[in-house]
Amino acid sequence: MTDTVANQPVDSLDPAALLSGDVTYDKLEAFRRATFQSIRSVERLQDWLSGPTAKGMPRALTLWALGRHREAIEVLAEQKSNPVIADCLAFSYAALGRYDDALKLLTRKDTDQKQALTWLHVLEAKGDGDKLQQDLDKLKGQLRETDRKYFDGRVREFHRETEAAIACYDDVLALDPSHKHALFRLAVNVDLRGEDEEARELYERSLMAPPVNAACVINLGVLYEDMGNYRRAMQCFDLALQADPDNNRARLFRRDAAAALNMYYDEDQERRDDKRNKLLRTPINDFELSVRSRNCLAKMNIRTLGDLVKKTEAELLSYKNFGETSLQEIKEILRNKGLRLGMTADELMNKDLGEATEPAVSTEEQPDPASPDPSRRPITELDLSVRSRRIVDLLKIRTIGDLSSKTEAELLACPNFGQTSLNEIKTKLDELGLSLRS
Repeated sequence: MTDTVANQPVDSLDPAALLSGDVTYDKLEAFRRATFQSIRSVERLQDWLSGPTAKGMPRALTLWALGRHREAIEVLAEQKSNPVIADCLAFSYAALGRYDDALKLLTRKDTDQKQALTWLHVLEAKGDGDKLQQDLDKLKGQLRETDRKYFDGRVREFHRETEAAIACYDDVLALDPSHKHALFRLAVNVDLRGEDEEARELYERSLMAPPVNAACVINLGVLYEDMGNYRRAMQCFDLALQADPDNNRARLFRRDAAAALNMYYDEDQERRDDKRNKLLRTPINDFELSVRSRNCLAKMNIRTLGDLVKKTEAELLSYKNFGETSLQEIKEILRNKGLRLGMTADELMNKDLGEATEPAVSTEEQPDPASPDPSRRPITELDLSVRSRRIVDLLKIRTIGDLSSKTEAELLACPNFGQTSLNEIKTKLDELGLSLRS
């Protein structure tokens, strides 16, 4: 049943049929996935709501899935004895700021995993860090490991332990790279530290899991606006308003972005942007690649040139079965298009694409995986944790020798780098007979 609902063609989405009978968590989750499979599916359901068959519980749950909570709660409240409906109603109350009403509904939180999760999310939204910590200890047995670690991070955030919170979110994403709550909170924290490019990527990853998080898409829009990409910013604010039509913050930001777009509109720039975007949307399969390279990129979910240029050499080389031969093959393809690995959004926006460029002559020592000297081997051989890899990328460290040339003070000066990561690196280097520079 679940797969059938989730894979419904857009034109055949009929909530009256899909939500008939007993409402279960699986049926509801499948319906939400079907709802947000595309913009067209959302529009299809909005049209359905104005038709004669849109009534009763299917109508209420469709409104709920679309984030129109004020319209949904009256009908939902009629069946709050159903634990699934009670969970939905609690979610709606929390979205409207009625936290105490939401908590009263979750009477089965001690035995129902979904209600336990919603209970903790309500406390999180309420901003009650002490109660969240207290109840997390009681309800841990109801949660998956990823959700336990996520809420551990939120508790640490409430206690202003930012680095510890970020470490928790890194742990969550190591287990589940698509955990949207951890992606969003990690994005918020790196955004506050001014790491715009990483924050943008995390916000976008968070939005890949339905339903739309209005706060997430607004923050992403603000980042795009700061980067001067007003059209993309307006798209984000439009998406936020689609998820929450009463969101005044999104409406104000959209108005500002529209004014800026009209002020700075440049027809030539528009044509250059169109050319750039068309190139970046080019499928990887359009290029002559070896089977190994093509398979590795597919498993890394790299589908277009735009996906590929966001990756660094270190990220590609860290993937199983992806070696220097595949790397050189890909770099040649990008060079012929005027691109390279590790390009930032600003570089892409300010560069005329499509013309081949001569490769820069590098004076840096190239990594040699076969070298008997461990200092010349690629940094990926150390198999570092997510946070340590982030610092390696930040410092543009390519070889183990590059890393050993750094001092403890230089590493500890990097944002979000603490003693735990330092000890990890020192241990890895010590295993190879190397150490940080004193």
